[in-house]
Amino acid sequence: MRSRRTLTRCALPGALSLLVVLIGPGVAAAGEYTVAACQADPLTFSTRAFADFATRGMSVKRACNPEGPGLRGLITANVVRRQPVRRGAVSMVAITAPQGTRFTTFRWAGTARRRDCRYALQLYADVPESEPIPIKNVRAHRHCPRKPRAQIAGYRARTFEVNGATRIVQRVVCVAGRGSNSCSARGMNYIRTYKAQVGVADGLGPAAAILGDTALAQGAWVSGTQALNYDASDNVGVRSAQAVVAGRAGGTHQRSCAFAAPAGPYADMVPCPNGPGQIIVNTQELLEGSQPLIVQAHDAAGNVGSSEVAAARIDNTAPARVDAAVEGGEQWRNRNEYAVSWVNPTETDRAPITAASYKLCPVGAGSCTQGEAVGDGMSRINVQVPAQGEWTLSLWRRDAAGNESGDVASVPVTLRYDAEPPQVAFAQQSASDPTVISVPVTDKVSGLADGAIEISLQGSGTWQALATQQDGSRLVTRIDDAVLQAGTYMLRARARDQAGNESSTSQRVDGQPMALTLPLRIASAMTAGVPHTKVVRRTVRRGGKRRHVRRRVTVMRRSAPVAYGRRVEIRGRLANRDGQGVAGAGIQVFSRSLTSSDQLVGVVQTDSEGRFSYTATGTMSRTLRFAYGGSPLILPAQREVKLRVPAAGSVRVTRRRVLNGQAVTFSGAVRSMPLPPGGKLVELQVRLSGRWQTFRTTRTDSAGRWSIPYRFKRTRGVQRYRFRLGLPPEAGYPFTAGVSRSVVVRVRGR
Repeated sequence: MRSRRTLTRCALPGALSLLVVLIGPGVAAAGEYTVAACQADPLTFSTRAFADFATRGMSVKRACNPEGPGLRGLITANVVRRQPVRRGAVSMVAITAPQGTRFTTFRWAGTARRRDCRYALQLYADVPESEPIPIKNVRAHRHCPRKPRAQIAGYRARTFEVNGATRIVQRVVCVAGRGSNSCSARGMNYIRTYKAQVGVADGLGPAAAILGDTALAQGAWVSGTQALNYDASDNVGVRSAQAVVAGRAGGTHQRSCAFAAPAGPYADMVPCPNGPGQIIVNTQELLEGSQPLIVQAHDAAGNVGSSEVAAARIDNTAPARVDAAVEGGEQWRNRNEYAVSWVNPTETDRAPITAASYKLCPVGAGSCTQGEAVGDGMSRINVQVPAQGEWTLSLWRRDAAGNESGDVASVPVTLRYDAEPPQVAFAQQSASDPTVISVPVTDKVSGLADGAIEISLQGSGTWQALATQQDGSRLVTRIDDAVLQAGTYMLRARARDQAGNESSTSQRVDGQPMALTLPLRIASAMTAGVPHTKVVRRTVRRGGKRRHVRRRVTVMRRSAPVAYGRRVEIRGRLANRDGQGVAGAGIQVFSRSLTSSDQLVGVVQTDSEGRFSYTATGTMSRTLRFAYGGSPLILPAQREVKLRVPAAGSVRVTRRRVLNGQAVTFSGAVRSMPLPPGGKLVELQVRLSGRWQTFRTTRTDSAGRWSIPYRFKRTRGVQRYRFRLGLPPEAGYPFTAGVSRSVVVRVRGR
């Protein structure tokens, strides 16, 4: 390698030429950047990229701002003074490439001036392991100016190739020589730089690492805008860092680099900082799910370095609506404890559910309250309502990435809470209907659900439940004083509201005990029967003599025979305990028999005297019950009348005159229906020795028809026989015993 002394002897004929290299980032290739100084940096006119050195009698001036006094620029020169400067005195500035980089080009613009030929003005580039690259060298004692003139040269911007150089030097050196050990300082000898730009080639990429101190770096589920901390370093500084998720850019961090102009070259050799930084990642621009994450760092020269791969889990979608339900139903409760549950749909590679938010609103007027419950994978929350009453709850879920939306809230469910028992008391009885017992119930929240009213004979200790109904907010029952024995009774009431709260009372509204004396209504009596006229004989005294008097009297039979198909009139009367008839009372007529239960067959009404009548038909043997249901002020009454209907049938014979030994056929039908299953048992009877005797029996068919053949064998002389049909009583046959009309058969024997 050449020595600097050799370099100073290089002759560069012609005017002094100087060089600046400019390669802006806009045109630089990857791995290369440009550093601008002096007026090439129009923002700050920086000369920070240059280091300087000056010995005694020499100076370096950094005055690149064109607006100002004196010479402007980056100037290396001698100090103007009377005393000369010694040989070897130097004024120098140098720009050194960062470690691992090399210069490619140098673009320079400026002027040079020399008055003393003993000074050397030099501009060159150092190349490691090789000879320096001479750019311009004004050797001492060569091409000297005439005295007293100065040697001056100005240079336009020109670019020089300095590939491989690591340092560029601008200097003024006192060489002296020819018997002199100094240089004159009475005039200024200098190199002045207007603009300087150097191209720097960098083949090293930056090192980058993801710092695991954020949720995104730790692999947690995230959404929205997330911070990603990283650390990056490079020999020329890190210009920017970018988060890349599954091949997509997620955010960029631009560092504060020393720019010489917007979108232009840099002002420092290491223009960008190293160290930690933060990238703001907008996950909404990325795909959802688990994906690879890296940080790509870009240095000042455009080289890219990537971090190791981390796992990013992204979910920007709020959980969908679910159907919620109140465990145990939505009915009223007296405990402020509710559990609301739902089913989380299965989702693959999405953030799990970690919380649920809910809104409680009162039914009707009032403000809503909000709350939340937290738990991994939760599908159930426990809730308490703020106060008694009805509340609606709607909920929405939140996942591990923080996504939630009230717009997908569930259909509201209802929570009902009532902790106060109802208030009960017996109301005063109505004078127009004393058997009605009413218990007003007051419950301001849930309202009356049900209740019961009980009665107990005083001193018995036994309580009997009455048939209780709910009429709005009242419990109502009716005391059947016709069934209960007379005496003093105590009453108590129990009420329960919709929430299950209970209360009871045995007092009236005025605080007095609820006691009643039965019966509460007026007693009544009823007579009924079939009228029958009979002659009553009685002996009376008239005028001192005994006389026998006969009188027809009508009596009411409570049991009377009625021929089949015939009609009979039944009469009766309804009166109070004093015998006064009850007018306009409705009397219900019920009928029952062996084959039918008690059923309503008619309704009659009493006249002004309390009398009534009913006409019945002898269809079968039955019991007629005449019932008066009572009124709010009169007790009920009833009476039974039995109608006995004999069975009816017929008999006929094929011949009425026969000889002994000949046969006849007796036949007929049973008219009294219905028949027993399998037919009716009938008896064929004959009149012998002054009485009727049964000599044949049979059963009818389903229509009631029967037939019996008979042959006469023991008749002597002429005999007249009387025959009839006997119909005996039978289980399940609603008729009493009956007989038919007789028929006569004349038989001639030996």
